[in-house]
Amino acid sequence: MRAFISIPLAGLFVFLAAFNVWIMLTGRGATPRSRKIWIHIHRACGYAFIALFVIFCYFMLLRIRSADELSPRIVLHLSLALILAPLLLVKVIVVRYQKSAWNVLITLGVTIFALVFTLVAMNIAVHYLRDLTPHKVPFAISLRVIATAIVLGGIAFFAKARQAKPKVSSPTLAPANTARPQTSTRDDVLNLTLARIEAQTHDVKTLRFVLPPNQQIAPRPGQFLTFDWMIDGKPVKRSYTICSSPTQRNFVEITPKRVENGHVSKFLNDHAAVGMTVKARGPYGQFHLDESKHDRIVLIAGGSGITPMMAMLRYIDDLCLKVKATLIYCVRTERDIIFEAELQAIQKRVAGFRQVVVLSQPEAAWKGWQGRLRLEILEREIEHLMEPTFFLCGPPPFMDLARLLLKEMGVDPSRVLQESFGGGVSGEKAPLEDSGPLEVKLSRSALSYRISSAETLLESAEKNGVLIPSGCRQGQCGTCATKLISGNVQMANEEALTEEMRRQGFILPCVSKPLSDVVLDA
Repeated sequence: MRAFISIPLAGLFVFLAAFNVWIMLTGRGATPRSRKIWIHIHRACGYAFIALFVIFCYFMLLRIRSADELSPRIVLHLSLALILAPLLLVKVIVVRYQKSAWNVLITLGVTIFALVFTLVAMNIAVHYLRDLTPHKVPFAISLRVIATAIVLGGIAFFAKARQAKPKVSSPTLAPANTARPQTSTRDDVLNLTLARIEAQTHDVKTLRFVLPPNQQIAPRPGQFLTFDWMIDGKPVKRSYTICSSPTQRNFVEITPKRVENGHVSKFLNDHAAVGMTVKARGPYGQFHLDESKHDRIVLIAGGSGITPMMAMLRYIDDLCLKVKATLIYCVRTERDIIFEAELQAIQKRVAGFRQVVVLSQPEAAWKGWQGRLRLEILEREIEHLMEPTFFLCGPPPFMDLARLLLKEMGVDPSRVLQESFGGGVSGEKAPLEDSGPLEVKLSRSALSYRISSAETLLESAEKNGVLIPSGCRQGQCGTCATKLISGNVQMANEEALTEEMRRQGFILPCVSKPLSDVVLDA
């Protein structure tokens, strides 16, 4: 290959390697929408880089084929190229199947850049030095070029990495109108204002709450908030799933269904008015879509269990994610289908989404599935049964049935995620008093009190005015996970604890009853 062609291509080769590293260092903190764009740019640059590598390898092989004897410099050049090839293959595999392995990708990217920079710098230096020497460039010069390239590449990388880190500086005063909204964490109090009410069905409404101008929220699709409602002058705590898309940072929506004996659901459907304010905490919950892991999902919802599924589908729609999704939605009648029009619109827009509605009490004109959820429906409607992650949400009996059916079909329980909300608590603070023979100490709250062995640790903490974030109150969501410093407890359900959390001593206070005096990190 002629020098006037090879040198610009070599420069482009180095640029693509450096640009891909720069994208990985700076694109991680971008918004979901811009991150999607950077991923496509990174992929295009990666394919162009591999194409150039193949071209250079071809001409290198031609040169080796025509040579009678290989010089030490050419052997070194060939060795570096042979090292680069498997690294490129490993990076492609990691990007394709392990997108969340960020540290591995950064290490591979920097290593590839260092090798490419060395290869190109060595050849360009030899090209320009050839005219200054009467004979071939000594092997020692190549080694000096390699050492210089490694040093310069290392300096450039660490300078860029240091620039990417957030700078810590002393506080300064800024004009009020230049302050950026702060994204809330799970322990921040959200001051929400009801801005819109939309009827979904005869007994379901969607409530949109806006955040203050200086605050934003960043939930994962499927997570929930815990609200502190004030009803008839009394505080009532309830958890509701966020059904709006996580791409919406300035508002959240919930969709409560009116239940006849539901204290809060009746209030929200019958008496909630625009302008009402409420405090909330979150987002919480391990039941959520992770697009880096879940490329094929099956959503099985019963009744109002559609709400977390709606957040996932809106998220997929907003970001044009290539996630294959099947929704199996079980309700009584057609008039009970929540988000009916929007689900049909999403099905038209999103190529990888398909919905299946099952009615238990259909009218005569209904032509879809009828009756309860059963094995026949799952076998007919779910493709590639061993590949998807299953998300279940609905009344406890419905989820028990769904889990049983999936187990009969041979689905690995590790691929079945579920969400269910139990009853709330009043949140009223009772006077501190000895209520049992055992003692609970809360190390961070500097509080201790007596507890009965029949009372859960979460109930006793709330009764004594200590807030432990909670959600399902059934040991399924993991929101209340708290470290047990000392003592012994009995947990009715450990489903939400990972093996690592168990090793570190975490328990679920919502389903934990004391067997001895205990000390909690709360």
